[in-house]
Amino acid sequence: MAQWCQLQLLESKYLEQVDQLYDDSFPMDIRQYLSKWIESIDWENVAVQDSLATVRFHDLLAQLDDQHSRFALENNFLLQHNIRKIKRNLQDHFQEDPVHMAMIISRNLKEEQRILAAAKSIETDRENTHTSMVLEKQKLDNKVKDMKNKVQEADQNIKSLEYLQDEHDFKLNTLKNREHEINGLTPKQLEHEKLLIVEMCFKLKFKRGEVVGQLAEVLNMAEAVQSDLISEELPEWKKRQQSSCIGGPPNACLDQLQNWFTAVAESLQQVRQQLKELQELEQKYTYDNDPITQQKGLLEGRALALFRNILEHSLVVERQPCMPTHPQRPLVLKTQVQFTVKLRFLVKLQEFNYQLKVKALFDKDVTEKKGFRKFNILGTNTKVMNMEESNGSLAAEFRHLQLKEQKVAGNRTNEGPLIVTEELHCICFESELNQSGLELKLEAISLPIV
Repeated sequence: MAQWCQLQLLESKYLEQVDQLYDDSFPMDIRQYLSKWIESIDWENVAVQDSLATVRFHDLLAQLDDQHSRFALENNFLLQHNIRKIKRNLQDHFQEDPVHMAMIISRNLKEEQRILAAAKSIETDRENTHTSMVLEKQKLDNKVKDMKNKVQEADQNIKSLEYLQDEHDFKLNTLKNREHEINGLTPKQLEHEKLLIVEMCFKLKFKRGEVVGQLAEVLNMAEAVQSDLISEELPEWKKRQQSSCIGGPPNACLDQLQNWFTAVAESLQQVRQQLKELQELEQKYTYDNDPITQQKGLLEGRALALFRNILEHSLVVERQPCMPTHPQRPLVLKTQVQFTVKLRFLVKLQEFNYQLKVKALFDKDVTEKKGFRKFNILGTNTKVMNMEESNGSLAAEFRHLQLKEQKVAGNRTNEGPLIVTEELHCICFESELNQSGLELKLEAISLPIV
């Protein structure tokens, strides 16, 4: 593709740089009309040879005459006028110094190449970043998949363990009963049955150790995924959201992040349930160095701590405060003008539906400065989070909130639109969760608003 055609495909910020290369002495019109011919000449070589520069100058004038003829055939009077004017300007500027024109064209072509290279470099970086993000997403998807598979594997092993323990208990009780029967087992038969029970006991112990190890492995996997989500993925999403609020590209939706958070929480809930099942098995039968007895408390504590941690980071501001009348200007609010804000709870479990009541507070814990204005939130500032019909996400949307400035003693009124200054405010959203042995205080804070 010709260089001039490539340039016209660039973003506006690069086109502005191209625009600065051309002025009335050598206008962009010439570059446009004669682009193919201009790019076919080695202008760097022309710029160091006076005679060749003179030839190329007259060639360019001839090219303009040809262009004028084409416009004449099209009956385009305005463009004919422009071409005549451009030709006169070129003659005025470069008739006596064609080398200067060659130098300008040579310089402009090099600058155009530099602009193209810079744009391509940025585009390559974007593509590499996108590719990297896709690979990281796939990597995290695989981690989540492995974790869920390990949970299911542990579930199957617990069922096998339950069956094995039931069989062991049955045989042990049967043997005890038959030992006291008059026509019971012969000594040889008795010894054989005891050996079978001992062998079964070894299998039982091995299976218990295997299951406990699997649950510990699941918790390790959940902790690793959770660390990726809380320390990398969630901050990255918030960073993209902040960028989109100030004119950057639209932020990616939360669905993928929600799926990951929910998968971790579900796996931890399953582990907690599996530990209860192991406790029931332990109550029926235990022995010295029983891995269930030794590890149960530690595993329960880890599972609960991880579950608590994922929940504490799950409340996010999905859509920042924004006036419906100015959707392109989030985070800029006016007093007594309604604004909306939406929250989402990233752990989408049915048991949390209608369980989270969120309250909006203005400027909670904000350090006040001299002249810092105070505001009250008007409208319904509490909402219960529920599953949305559209996408099933656990969300709460405040639709009709307003701000009213608190009156200061000595002033008649403080009403009026907020002025964009260094004065920044924020809205804090608080909630509590009491469920599954947990008592949590949840919080999310909006980006700074003016």
